[in-house]
Amino acid sequence: MKVNDKIHGFTVTRIAPAPNSGSELIEMRHDKTDARLVWLKNDGENKLFSVAFRTPPTDDTGIFHILEHSVLGGSEKYPVKEPFLELMKGTMNTFLNAMTYPDKTVFPVSSRNDTDFMNLTRVYLDAVFAPAIYYNPNIFYQEGWHIEMRSSSDTPVYKGVVFNEMKGAMSSVYSRMESEIMNVLFPQSCYRFESGGLPEAIPDLTYEQFIEGHKKYYHPSNSYIYLDGPVDIDSVLELIDSEYLCRFESRRVDTEIPVQSPVSPTVKTSYYAISPDEDEKEHTYLVIGKILGSWKERERMIAASVLGEALTGSNDAPLKRALLDTGLCLDVSLEVSDGISQPFGCLCINNTDPENCDKLRETVRSAVSRLCEKGIDRELLTAALNRLEFRFRAGGEPRGLTRNINALSAWLYGGDPLYYLELGEVYDSLREKIGSGYFEELLGQWLLEEEGRGELCLLPSRTYGDEQKADEAKRLADIVDSLACEEKEVIAEQNKKLDEWQHSADTPEQLATMPHLALSEVGEEPLSFETEVTNTGKVTVLRHPASDKGIAAVSLYFSLADCSENELSAAAAMTELLGELPTAKSSAAEIQRRITGLLGSISYNIDVYSKKGETGSCCPYFAVNARFLEKNTSEALELIHEILTETRFDDADTVRELLMQTDENFKQSIIANGHTYSMSRVRASLSAESAVNELVSGYEAYKRLHSALKAPEKLIETFISLGRVICSARLTVSITGDISADSLISALPEGTAPQKKRMSFTLELPEKQGVIIPSGVSYSAMAFPDSSADDAVRNVLFKALSLEYLWNEVRVKGGAYGTGAHISPSGEQAFFSYRDPSPAASLDIYRRAADFTADYCGGSPDITQYIISSIAKEEPLMSDGNKSKKADGLWFRGITFDDRADIKKRMLKVTAAQLAEASEKLRNCGNICVMGTEEAMEGLGLSVDSLS
Repeated sequence: MKVNDKIHGFTVTRIAPAPNSGSELIEMRHDKTDARLVWLKNDGENKLFSVAFRTPPTDDTGIFHILEHSVLGGSEKYPVKEPFLELMKGTMNTFLNAMTYPDKTVFPVSSRNDTDFMNLTRVYLDAVFAPAIYYNPNIFYQEGWHIEMRSSSDTPVYKGVVFNEMKGAMSSVYSRMESEIMNVLFPQSCYRFESGGLPEAIPDLTYEQFIEGHKKYYHPSNSYIYLDGPVDIDSVLELIDSEYLCRFESRRVDTEIPVQSPVSPTVKTSYYAISPDEDEKEHTYLVIGKILGSWKERERMIAASVLGEALTGSNDAPLKRALLDTGLCLDVSLEVSDGISQPFGCLCINNTDPENCDKLRETVRSAVSRLCEKGIDRELLTAALNRLEFRFRAGGEPRGLTRNINALSAWLYGGDPLYYLELGEVYDSLREKIGSGYFEELLGQWLLEEEGRGELCLLPSRTYGDEQKADEAKRLADIVDSLACEEKEVIAEQNKKLDEWQHSADTPEQLATMPHLALSEVGEEPLSFETEVTNTGKVTVLRHPASDKGIAAVSLYFSLADCSENELSAAAAMTELLGELPTAKSSAAEIQRRITGLLGSISYNIDVYSKKGETGSCCPYFAVNARFLEKNTSEALELIHEILTETRFDDADTVRELLMQTDENFKQSIIANGHTYSMSRVRASLSAESAVNELVSGYEAYKRLHSALKAPEKLIETFISLGRVICSARLTVSITGDISADSLISALPEGTAPQKKRMSFTLELPEKQGVIIPSGVSYSAMAFPDSSADDAVRNVLFKALSLEYLWNEVRVKGGAYGTGAHISPSGEQAFFSYRDPSPAASLDIYRRAADFTADYCGGSPDITQYIISSIAKEEPLMSDGNKSKKADGLWFRGITFDDRADIKKRMLKVTAAQLAEASEKLRNCGNICVMGTEEAMEGLGLSVDSLS
């Protein structure tokens, strides 16, 4: 292939090396429509197709978010109700989703399997260019919004998947901060609008506007097609041209994004909801933002990210320390938001009070002025730059998707797709600029110059949530009151048609249009996770191969099998402190500088493993996971040893400061991810492993940490006593790459091994738990204690229940944003709902799972697709680090390759009759948990807490 070659309607316009990703870029243009195409050709195992459209919003109705959902709801060649769902059921995809950004909508799919990749590509092309939305408005009503009112006497309510999704999203204080500060900084730009849609504005979108949006923006002339990996380029281009692009003519699509001029200094005040019994004190957020420049200034944007890491990356980073020392705030971050035409940066000051804002602004000015005048520590900048470059080079999976999004960061605005893919030279250039005054000048422009500064003061309100509900109810009441009887009947009839459509089933003829893999195309052997077991003295060492050249990883597992409940709880809190406190040799700032400079990443967790089939006992480990360049191995291991063995916990004020930050982040995580915490809560009664997990990372962990903050001295005593577990007698080591950890092992104190290898553990928790959180939607979970069915059958059953039953009942009909049936790594079973307007109804649906399965399997359905998708779930794309972590878990659980091969072989032979038999065990319903609004708890007999 060479420049000017013509291939299936495309002309090759450029070929260029892309050494940072081990690829070659081939750029093309479609002759008839001017559609743009980039292929990043490489020999990776995965193949990715993506089509993106530039979609700058003109209001807050979320039109492009609703279109993103809706075009995947049936199309010309695939006239089923939900092709997206059918693809989830019957493919070996490694990625299947769609995303709405502030100015673009992206539809990516990927697979290792060639046939699967082409099938996915076909369905996605048909979805975006020939969707069923033109003749089926029910898709808009279901995915976007509608007034639910089945008779003129009903109390009206808004329903819709995106409507409820955004209610949940806007309940997050961080989502509100981002949306509001963009509104301040971009008053004349599309970025002032919430592309996902604001709940109060989504009902302003009409079906007609929705259709016009698709006609205008989803045109090949406005498309950016991206391919990544070893694709069959001839087949893909032929498909794209002959079946889709050839139907269209080139046209000008006006998607221009005007340049936003610097705003006059502006301060906006907004509110967010907190729980009715929560104290408003120390819950204000101050955000100071500024547009940093154009997408063209990539060096400037990366430099700004370096400043954020260097100046606020830890509590002892200079700008963060100056603000924390005022005692007027809890946390600080300096962040860059890029991937748009004008990236912006924000200084976020968390958990303060309105009367403190002037003092905090003054502190920012004085601290930044001092840094600019005296210069920023060179070692600090070098360390931050090293950390960012490591992240860029190491990457995660699916890497093709990351490259796709990075390419669009310039390509979408007329730039070179390689601009944000080939950054090696930028890091080299910035390294040379350290000490030249470049970083200090940028910092001064960002935080000292008044022009272009926008500020947000986000205030807590105990009544804000109720006020929003009242406003929504009044709006609906006013709408209904203004309608004539005939108009009310029209709405009732619309609901009737929507109900009929949602309850209807796709015909066999419609389902036959969907491409599916045959079981014969699924290999019998599972993915291999290579582990070589060796020993260094008495320490077991697990070795794994590395595919990322020059990058190594070490995981250390210290057994906590003989620890008490209080010690386990304290160990969980201790994971938030290591690396943030001083050691006997080094200050906290020096430790942080070395971490940032030497380690690409380091994390501390409590990992819990039980042996296969055991529910009564488990072994928790204090786990340390680090990645670094192989050339830094010696220094990295020395640093890890110092942190683990010499950290000082004697400064109660500093410990409390760090744990209060953890406490606040924990709370916000519960608000945003209530389904995860609900599932952890209900599973805690099912096994020792799940009980320990709830204690160290679930809602129980939050409650205990929150309570312990009243007297941190007791925690500190436990931290110090836990020093006994950091010893070689308790250690298992995992190594990825060609390095040795012998120096670290030998440097650790020998200590004493735990008196037992496993522990029995239970938690006394309510069987029916409710947790009131400040959110417009709720989350629910129910456990199923009888897990005695065959594992292979359960895997297929839970995939079938997720996609055949729960999706239709909880998401489609109930309006929840998400739902599923989940089996934990240790085998515990639970159902969940996510951003759910009706959790009580969802709980009833969970209870009827066995009835549904009996009816469904009574028709002798072909369950091939569920076998394939349940196998795909077990074989995701993984980075080196994730592969090694998975391999470690399998080793700790005693699960061999042969065990996994046996399960896969049995999964390939599962029958519908086996599903029906296994589902009978779901008649035994276990604990339930609902996290959400107070109204959601009514009538469920729950023991109710309030998140505070």
